[in-house]
Amino acid sequence: MRTGFEQPGGLLALTSPFGDNDLLLDSVEGSEGISEMFKFNLHMRSGSTSLSAATAVGKSMTVMLSVEGGSKRYISGMVSRFIQSGFDQDFATYEAEVVPMLWLLTLSRDRKIYQAKSVADIIKAVLGDFSVTFDDKLTQTYDPVDYVVQYDETAFDFISRLMEQAGIFYFFTFSSSAHTMVLGDASSNFADCDGAAAVRFFPRTGMGNAIDTVSRFAHENTIAVKKATVNDYDFTKPSTSLEGTHSASGGSGTVYEFATGHLAVAAATAIAKLRVEASQVNAEVLRGDSFCYPFSAGSKFTLSEHFVEALNAAFVLRRVHHTARDDLYTNSFEAFPVAVPFRPPVQTARPRAVGCETALVVGPSGEEIWTDKYGRIKVQFPWDRDGVKDDKSSTWMRVAQSVAGKGFGALFLPRVGQEVVVTYLNGDPERPLVTGCVYNGENTTPAELPANQTQTIMRTWSSKQGAAGNELRFEDKKDAEQLYLHAQKDMLTEVEDALTMTVKKGAEIHTLQEGDRTVDVQKGKETHNVKGTREVTVTGDETHTNAAKFTHKVTGDYALTIDGKLTITVTGDISIKSSAAVTEESGTTYGITAGTALTAKAGTALTNESGTDFTNKAGTKMTNQAAVQMDNKAPVINSKADATQTVEAGAMLTLKGAMAKVN
Repeated sequence: MRTGFEQPGGLLALTSPFGDNDLLLDSVEGSEGISEMFKFNLHMRSGSTSLSAATAVGKSMTVMLSVEGGSKRYISGMVSRFIQSGFDQDFATYEAEVVPMLWLLTLSRDRKIYQAKSVADIIKAVLGDFSVTFDDKLTQTYDPVDYVVQYDETAFDFISRLMEQAGIFYFFTFSSSAHTMVLGDASSNFADCDGAAAVRFFPRTGMGNAIDTVSRFAHENTIAVKKATVNDYDFTKPSTSLEGTHSASGGSGTVYEFATGHLAVAAATAIAKLRVEASQVNAEVLRGDSFCYPFSAGSKFTLSEHFVEALNAAFVLRRVHHTARDDLYTNSFEAFPVAVPFRPPVQTARPRAVGCETALVVGPSGEEIWTDKYGRIKVQFPWDRDGVKDDKSSTWMRVAQSVAGKGFGALFLPRVGQEVVVTYLNGDPERPLVTGCVYNGENTTPAELPANQTQTIMRTWSSKQGAAGNELRFEDKKDAEQLYLHAQKDMLTEVEDALTMTVKKGAEIHTLQEGDRTVDVQKGKETHNVKGTREVTVTGDETHTNAAKFTHKVTGDYALTIDGKLTITVTGDISIKSSAAVTEESGTTYGITAGTALTAKAGTALTNESGTDFTNKAGTKMTNQAAVQMDNKAPVINSKADATQTVEAGAMLTLKGAMAKVN
């Protein structure tokens, strides 16, 4: 092959990873645009057939365009593809594709969580991870966002989506050895085109066209979206409208967008404005051809000498397609009026999470339950490579309950270490919702399966560091059905009205192994109805206190057996009445003491009998009286008075004895 040649002086020059003059640049063609990656195809030739692609791929190449008396225009980028494409006479031909470093982000796909960071900070962090050189020209303040997820997206799609949603655009500037990605969000970010800030309209083409001329300039008007309405839902303020609207002066139609993540009407209005501006930038488009090789996307130029006076104005270059070969250069471009704010079109699809996935409930070290006032929890997904299984692993996630009302419903909080099922509202990975829990090899079922497959169990666990918990268990095995309720400590039952318990057959057993039992009927009555027998056994003392009357009714026999003493103390009267006989018996002494009078009365006969002695004694006076006849009979009767004794009869007095002695 041919050796000893040099890049001829002229329009094109090339700097490559190979030695000087190892490659001659024959032509370059490519495009650049605002919020678009540039791509240039280089066609080259060399006297060597052995130029290694490894030397070029991933390395920088720079194209310089210049003419005598003109400025230098650089196109510098990374070689993404290098081809030994064939042969041309004495040369080997090569091709290279030059792209920005940003292109590397298209090769990376990941799942990654960002928390409490602004969109701008996330974008810059991703660019930094890939060593992309950028110039931050953002003028707006971007508030931190609670939760942002890159979900099965390339890094490029991820930041493109964020920039489109926030109205952030980018373009590239070039130097002799590098390119820089410029981040912008305002018209002030567009600078005058270096070397072509002022250009002339000259519709004739030919070899004599100057580099400051535009040969074609078409003015295109299109109907754009007139109005955008943005809305969202904040569960902390469910009755508050978050709808915002913005309208342009011209255009037609309304775009409605829901779930943009905003929390205030002002934010919704700002987003709606971005959506309208993204469409309105297409309402007036200028398309043209020129010989202005300094033209670069993201720069401004002012046109003069156009036949339509209104077009002699300032414009921003949105896209430029360059073609250069040997000493010939042309471009086609697309521009918009400088007064029109630029916003990138929202075209990168949001990722969609299909179905559900599981995650691990997490919290701070030492916590078994971690929640907020809304019953939300935090989780770590198994795909999260950055999380450390703590309370920073995710945003707060709401937990679906079987019932959720105002002050009523169910409340089951998944605990740290449990595996939960996570689904996504409208498939949005940034809107997770916990819908259930699942068992795994570490968190096993509360009953051994399949041996106990007929059991349905609800068992909780005492926290912290508990070894058991409360339990409600249903056994549905035929002929062994059972409902089991276990309270690990206290059990409180509160009934607003009636409580009815019916045991149809079998036994009811109450066992209090240790402690006290109290039945407190604060108002109303207590009724016990036992149709069979009833036994009450008290091993200690028993005290029975009635604040009012006490009535005890027995329809059969009543037996009271006391192994010790019986003491009955009554502050009022005692009345014992029997329709039949009353028998009182004492094994030893029987004493009846009355504070004042003691009366023993019988309807017919009254018998006082003693096995030996019988004594009637009065402190002052004793009277024995019978309505008809009184008999005192004994082998010996002694009547003795210490002072006076009177024996008197109203009619006849008879004193009779085998012997009578009157002293």
